Amino acid sequence: MKFNRIQRNDEMILVIGGTGNIGSEVVRLLDEKGVDFKLLARDKSKAAESVGAEVEIIEGDLDAPETVAAAMEGVEKLFLVTPLHLDQVSMKSTAIQAAKRAGVKHIVMSTGIGADPDAGVEIGRWHGKNQEEVKETGIPYTFLQPGFFMQNMLMFADPIRGNGEFYLPLGDSKVSFVDARDIAAVGVAALTEDGHENQAYPITGGEALSCDEVASILSDVVGKTVRYVDVPLEAAKQGMIAAGLPEKLADLMNELYALGPDGHLAYVMDTVEKVTGQPPRSFRQFAQDYAAAFKE
Repeated sequence: MKFNRIQRNDEMILVIGGTGNIGSEVVRLLDEKGVDFKLLARDKSKAAESVGAEVEIIEGDLDAPETVAAAMEGVEKLFLVTPLHLDQVSMKSTAIQAAKRAGVKHIVMSTGIGADPDAGVEIGRWHGKNQEEVKETGIPYTFLQPGFFMQNMLMFADPIRGNGEFYLPLGDSKVSFVDARDIAAVGVAALTEDGHENQAYPITGGEALSCDEVASILSDVVGKTVRYVDVPLEAAKQGMIAAGLPEKLADLMNELYALGPDGHLAYVMDTVEKVTGQPPRSFRQFAQDYAAAFKE
């Protein structure tokens, strides 16, 4: 498939979820391209600290539909991403329905790899439900379907700095970790170029790595030995709950981790390069870019 890489800079884009791993990079790239956009954020001052005071920020909340409707005024394209959340289906639904009422012409939405109403894991079914809702609106769409983020490793920055260890229930499974910056690049291409309408893009990194291989790369970059500690799913669940994740979401994460031994997390797709013209970042590149987070 070939894409028309002529930039569309005159259509107002609303970014929802613009302060997270993917969304903040979407904001940066849109700003770099000189595209007209605005950001919906729950706390305007905190968002400004994250994305910069020069970005137009509309204060609103997906739990307050009237604020989302107001933010949609004059918007032609929507970028939508939400964090893992117990209410993420209804949160996305609020934005989708507001976009429909506002006459938005294109929705670019981040879901997850394997998203489908009949997916074998519950989070996949949640994402699939929102995808079907978008399709039912008749609005052209692009679904970004990423796998595990490299940035998730930042959750282990403290134990890596402290005792040189990180903990996951993946055994020797391989995972095609993807950099959130590459997910954002695919999303921005979909927002600013023709040819991405009504497409679902599974997004992975360019290689599948075991956690021992991840530990080896981190050791090289950080300059000290980093060890991967394999833990049982139940121990991983208790660790996530102790870190503040609701039990239901910890169970959903464990459903994903449990896919690893059968190779379901190791698929490598060429979506990033096909869409952006650039190869995806390697885990080594990610580790080098974020090295300060892992060093004492």
